[in-house]
This record gives sequence, C-alpha cells and structure tokens, in this order.
Amino acid sequence: MKAYILDRESMAILTRFGDGSRQPGQFFADQNMATDSQGNIFMTETYEGKRVQKFSYRGLRTIDSVNQGPPWGKVRH
Repeated sequence: MKAYILDRESMAILTRFGDGSRQPGQFFADQNMATDSQGNIFMTETYEGKRVQKFSYRGLRTIDSVNQGPPWGKVRH
C-alpha cells in the first residue's frame, strides 16, 4: 500500500511513498490516515501490525520521483 500526496486544487498526484510490508515506512493493512497542523502525517495499521507511524513534515522541496518508496534510510536535506 502507498500514501499519495495530491495537489489540493488539481488533485494531481505529486508523489507517493511507502510499500506493502511490515517494515518502517511500509504498510501492511493501513486503516486510517490523519495530518496535524504542522503537516505531519500519521498512519494507523490493523491486523498484526497494530501500530501508528508518524511521517514528519520537513518543508517543501523539489520532487525527484513520483514514486518515493519507503521513506526510511534516505538522507533528507
């Protein structure tokens, strides 16, 4: 499963991240998604994952690839 980031006005896909698995930054059975006022994204999972993952907003930048894959292990500038 992947999380999609859309342009609010055009609904165009800007980027997507994640993949189907149980590792950090991946989702096996995501149930809910929420954002807070700082732009952080929270994903909850059911089944045996039973976890919440937080993806921290680190500002706007140029998107190198539409498919970002799992966000862990990447250097963020």
